[in-house]
Amino acid sequence: MARPSPIRPPRELLDDLMARYAHDDTPVVYTDRRWLVREIFWRRLGALLALSRARPGGRVLDLGGGNGVLLPTLARRFDEVACVDLDVAMARALVAHEGLGTRVSTFEGPLEAHAFPEGHFDTVVAADVLEHFPDARGVAAEIARVLRQDGELLVSLPSENRFYELGRAAVGYTKPEDHYHEGEAVLAALGQHLEVDRRRHFPLDVGVLGVFLLARLVRRGPLPGAPAPSDT
Repeated sequence: MARPSPIRPPRELLDDLMARYAHDDTPVVYTDRRWLVREIFWRRLGALLALSRARPGGRVLDLGGGNGVLLPTLARRFDEVACVDLDVAMARALVAHEGLGTRVSTFEGPLEAHAFPEGHFDTVVAADVLEHFPDARGVAAEIARVLRQDGELLVSLPSENRFYELGRAAVGYTKPEDHYHEGEAVLAALGQHLEVDRRRHFPLDVGVLGVFLLARLVRRGPLPGAPAPSDT
């Protein structure tokens, strides 16, 4: 995957879509009136995508990407993009506005409800979503199932450390009630199925100062349920 910064839809467009389609769980950080807040989150996405080792083309799943902000970037880098979220109205409007329908499909509802084939995706991107799943182990198993062998998961998680808490307070945000897990706990659940290949903190790669925990995980070995290799 190439390493340019994410494509940023115009702020005016995002503001308009937010006004029409946002719900209580739609992140507002990408259109925040404060430049610093917007930059931290957009650059965080760039740092996350920079961990990728996927070749151009193939299939990618944007898990929890219902606000659509990553879809223009993913549509440029992959042949097929699937966006799965509980509410995809904003993503669908952005796809229509940007003419991405030939590469991007949206799926509303839980990931497991869509029964993607085993090994279907080359890459899964989960940016600030997995901490919202009460059953972290369950979603980790489903992500592993839909990844092909040697496929990658790119994950961004809130560190929930003291520095993160101070930053949240400084910009006037409160911790969502559905932040069920800290980043390390989610990584531990993912590690039951996937191998951690790379990890870093952002914006500073220092644990106590890292606001976000970013990681690339890889599906090693056969897919769940695949027959064991024969010795003959």
